[in-house]
Amino acid sequence: MLNKTTIIAAFLILTSAAKVTAIPARTVYQNDTNSNAIELKVWKGYGLTINLMSTGETIKQVWIGDPSRFAFTSNGGLCPSTGLRVNPKQGDDSDCAGGKATVIFLRQIDPIKFPVTSSSNGSTQITLLTNENLYQFKIVPASGNPAYTSLVIKSDSDRPLPISRGRMPVPLTVEKPQSAPPDFPQPSPPPQTIVVQKPQSVAVLRPNPSTKLNGAIQRNDANALAFGLAEAGRKGQVKPGDTTWNKVQDAIKLLRRGKTRDEAISLSQVDKTTFHQLLEWGRL
Repeated sequence: MLNKTTIIAAFLILTSAAKVTAIPARTVYQNDTNSNAIELKVWKGYGLTINLMSTGETIKQVWIGDPSRFAFTSNGGLCPSTGLRVNPKQGDDSDCAGGKATVIFLRQIDPIKFPVTSSSNGSTQITLLTNENLYQFKIVPASGNPAYTSLVIKSDSDRPLPISRGRMPVPLTVEKPQSAPPDFPQPSPPPQTIVVQKPQSVAVLRPNPSTKLNGAIQRNDANALAFGLAEAGRKGQVKPGDTTWNKVQDAIKLLRRGKTRDEAISLSQVDKTTFHQLLEWGRL
């Protein structure tokens, strides 16, 4: 039988464990990693996981610019440094039997004296080559309590759409009766008139084909193309990260810069039929 001291110790351990709060994860989307220089902190004693399971990608190789402060492990094998022929845009991994990792774990190590150039704060760059994309992040050593210990990379098709919301209600306008002279008996005040304006809804930005302002048509086409691409991804007709997906993303950027439809199709090399089909879906 357990004695009293053992029971109390077990109770205290369970109570302490119940008070532990999970550290939140940080989430980014595939396009965010291409358009922004994302800085990641690796807290001493905690480490950082980079998780690509949501995208369906597999990690082929990993490089750290300055390996004197960081080390990494993965949940699967990586491709060898030699003999790897991977086209990130086509997802062709037939030349590598390994490369099945989906998660990378980074941790700080005691600084090693390498003949490499180090930054003033110990930061460096990590590069992840997958079967579909190339990801690069700036990593910085940190200490203390971490704000996050995991980075989750998600497909752009998982990005939530803007939510419409009502505007703040207008303050009530009350018309009061004018005051009478003090010697006069006060008449009964007339009913108060309250004017309340109904809240106006703010709709999600959708393309308006009838807009004729200079440059507005291109922006509307870009919005329609983005909505159409999201719909194609939802239907499974276009896979996030494949060649068609990336070409359409380039076409969206070109339209936002003021290019015409023909220019966007020519420069992005997207299929013309696919381009117009996505435009049509985005306007529904």
